[in-house]
Amino acid sequence: MNKWAIGIIAFTLILAGIVYAIYEKNDYDFDDATKSYEILNKWELPQELDEVSGIYWMGDNKMACVQDEDGIIFIYDLSSSKIIKEYKFADAGDYEALGFQDGEFWIAESNGKLFNVKSLDGVEDQAEIVELEFEYRNNIEGLAASRDGNLWLSVKDRNLDNSSGYKGIYSFNPKTKRLAKEPVLKIMYNDPKFDVLKTDNPRKLIRPSDLSFSPVTNDLYVLDAEFQKVLILNRNGSIKDLHLLDPAEFTQPEGICFSPSGRIFISNESLGGPANIIEIKIN
Repeated sequence: MNKWAIGIIAFTLILAGIVYAIYEKNDYDFDDATKSYEILNKWELPQELDEVSGIYWMGDNKMACVQDEDGIIFIYDLSSSKIIKEYKFADAGDYEALGFQDGEFWIAESNGKLFNVKSLDGVEDQAEIVELEFEYRNNIEGLAASRDGNLWLSVKDRNLDNSSGYKGIYSFNPKTKRLAKEPVLKIMYNDPKFDVLKTDNPRKLIRPSDLSFSPVTNDLYVLDAEFQKVLILNRNGSIKDLHLLDPAEFTQPEGICFSPSGRIFISNESLGGPANIIEIKIN
């Protein structure tokens, strides 16, 4: 190997080292964080829920769950750590979120299609389907029932009108079956609370995997599965608090819900271990 080749290789390695050092300096590492939560309980889920993507507290230690691939609502008993009921609402799809409004279940598919289940005691495969203006490129993954009777939906990728600078959350009226085209809330990428992340990459700032309203404060909690964290939002969309989650504990957090008393539950898809539901307390 001649001296020119050796020199080029050495220069390339040095340049790569400099780029990596800059990346490490300017990119957030959870090891830098002070943990702002504690884990209270953890339940490992059976294989049927390896792809768990949405959860809803039903009461009496029962959790309704959906997973990415099967059109089934699973009822998981936290006391016995077993699935005690399954209700098929549709064929296989890409189901990403589960909510409950006015006594009825709503399931969101990633393309924005909604499935309305009136009762888990009714005839299966009879869900009402509502086609919204979203597409797969918007990638709907979050759904939350608001106190005014609407459903709030979050896009993981593109906003409905392809605008930039923020991540939009949209409101759907179940009674009129209409989606508001303008976001009901915008999470701005330039929010000062994001400064702790040491990046301006939108993919690392926020890509919501689920939403849920606190029944105690009515604050909106936004979960992020890729750069694991929970945002607590003010009603104008500004970030009230940002809590980073340890990736070793929350490998792929895809679902979040509350009990009426304010207990917080987060579900993780299977990634290097069983899927689970973790109860946390935010300090």
